[in-house]
Amino acid sequence: MDKVFISPGHGGSDAGAVGILVEKDVNLVMAKACAEYLRKRNVEVLLSRSEDGDESLAQKISKCNAFNPDVAVECHNNAGGGKGFEVFHSIVGGVGKILAKNIEEEVIKIGQNSRGLKTRVGSSGSDYFAFIRQTKCPAVICEGAFVDNKEDAAMIDTDEKCVRFGEAYAKGVLKTLGINDVIEDIVEIPEDNGYLVKVTADGLNIRSGPGVNYPVVGIIVDNGVYTIVDTVVVSGTTWGKLKSGAGWIALAYTKRI
Repeated sequence: MDKVFISPGHGGSDAGAVGILVEKDVNLVMAKACAEYLRKRNVEVLLSRSEDGDESLAQKISKCNAFNPDVAVECHNNAGGGKGFEVFHSIVGGVGKILAKNIEEEVIKIGQNSRGLKTRVGSSGSDYFAFIRQTKCPAVICEGAFVDNKEDAAMIDTDEKCVRFGEAYAKGVLKTLGINDVIEDIVEIPEDNGYLVKVTADGLNIRSGPGVNYPVVGIIVDNGVYTIVDTVVVSGTTWGKLKSGAGWIALAYTKRI
């Protein structure tokens, strides 16, 4: 499964740019919208944070590298009196530059003008931005709009408008990864009385919902028998809801009895 890491820039005591809008707040809405759009298309996503709070750059880079995603996107917004969208990618080009271009194209479609694709070189001759330099995957930094420009801030002054930017970023990601922009079908199979299954795997993850995009909330370490009270098929994989209420398991690693 394709994996994408998304980071909302700043947060907590670090407000980022402040003007007509506060950057950290806008960044978070965009990042969450991007993540939600991708998850609905069966992409595994890790947000560095899903609420306002302090998070160091080193922490988010560590999370990203541990997750080992295909690409990473950091959501920012600008200040300094300018106007428009811009996106930074690595000086080496490659997939990061392709991702930046695909995202730019989607942002232009929602009516925002672009200041272009950009790189920044540090004093050592490598990429200036640590999020691009230290992540092990291709990474980009998106600057959606200028929070201190009245006309530009009007592009992102509601959650609904911010969601459009986040979804534009997600569409650029999908194009880069070669993923169809369609929502995966979810088929519910009703179970009136429940049924028993025997776990056949050594260490079966229990997830909070039916699908790998839901977090792991426990692990079945024995080969015991469990009661399934509901069944859902997500992208061809059948998931069963445990009667105990602990969560959902992939039924491919069980045998019905």
